[in-house]
Amino acid sequence: MRYLAVVIVALAMLMAAGCGGTETITPEPEQEPTVQAAQAGESVVSATGEVIPADYTVLSFVNGGTVAELLVDEGDQVSPGDVIARLDTTQLEAELAAALAGLAQAEADLARTEEGPTEDEIAAAENTVRAANARTAAAAANRDALFTAITEADIMEAEAQLHEASLQLEELQESMDSLIHTANTIDLSEFEPGDPNPLSAGEGLALQIELAELQLTAASATLEDLLDGPDPDRVAVANARIALAAAQADAAEARLDLLMAQPFPEEIAVAEAGVEQAEANVEAVEARIAQSEIQVPFGGTVVNLFVDEAEYIGPGQPVLEIGDLEGLRVETTDLNEIDVARVDVGDEVIVTFDALPGVEVDGEVSRIAPKNSPGTGVNYTVVIELIDTPDAVRWGMTAFVDIIVDE
Repeated sequence: MRYLAVVIVALAMLMAAGCGGTETITPEPEQEPTVQAAQAGESVVSATGEVIPADYTVLSFVNGGTVAELLVDEGDQVSPGDVIARLDTTQLEAELAAALAGLAQAEADLARTEEGPTEDEIAAAENTVRAANARTAAAAANRDALFTAITEADIMEAEAQLHEASLQLEELQESMDSLIHTANTIDLSEFEPGDPNPLSAGEGLALQIELAELQLTAASATLEDLLDGPDPDRVAVANARIALAAAQADAAEARLDLLMAQPFPEEIAVAEAGVEQAEANVEAVEARIAQSEIQVPFGGTVVNLFVDEAEYIGPGQPVLEIGDLEGLRVETTDLNEIDVARVDVGDEVIVTFDALPGVEVDGEVSRIAPKNSPGTGVNYTVVIELIDTPDAVRWGMTAFVDIIVDE
């Protein structure tokens, strides 16, 4: 270690001065980089490290798409919250418009449900009830008319027609009986040719009797129908029409009662659920639109751009890399398990750089990894904060660290 070389040179000078009594001129030692000497009870742990920013990250989009805008170039300074890249959101904007329309419809449905029936709806339902009741009354009136259509005068007229037909038949039968009696009592041989035949009227009289019998039968049937009441089939049809009209009236009454009972809690709950679903749809699309922008999480410098505008990229594909170059520090890469056990947070550190001969920077241990780093060997990462970083130090430079530790 470098502090041992310094100690050995000093001891050699003391030994030379103590030998002989003559004065000896001692040549000046070769100049080496100045390193803070370890104090009594202290020693040095050395390791190799790498310069990195305190904050750095590679940014990407959550979703894939076409890069619409790259708002920065490599080397640009950015601040927290700056939008530095956007994806094409044409399709998402259309989806958002549809989702907002769905939300407006759901909110209108909820408001309509909470209001209950309108005056026009109630008036229409009441008119339907009145019309149904009117149809029921009309059907009943038609059925009753079948019974009230037969009057006492109708029955008396039918009875009179039956009596007249009966008298007419009796008269004709008496005439026929008289003719038959005549035929049985006269001697046809007494009649000369050309004399009137008293029996010639018999044929016409028989036809009259047959017609009178038919008229009597018809008059009897008419009177019987009047006395029996209306046709049972017509009455049955009329009763069926009454039942149908009454059922329609009951249904109209039920619809009116149902309308007047609104709004129902269940319907309001369904409408509210519809609004919540529509709101969730809007929020989901808005979230996807928000994810179509990359915002800077911390201030720093754009060090790499990995894509171009109009390029299609997939979810998670690197877009750019930023780092806080104002806060550079050193992380060790080969500090083994034996040496790390001697290091504590707060230990002083001397840092030199392979690319910057003769440059030394003071530092301090700010963090010791609780677990070894992956790779060959058992090494632990120690973070060293630089107290005054020269402008020439760059991200990624190789650094050498001497950590002053207690013996």
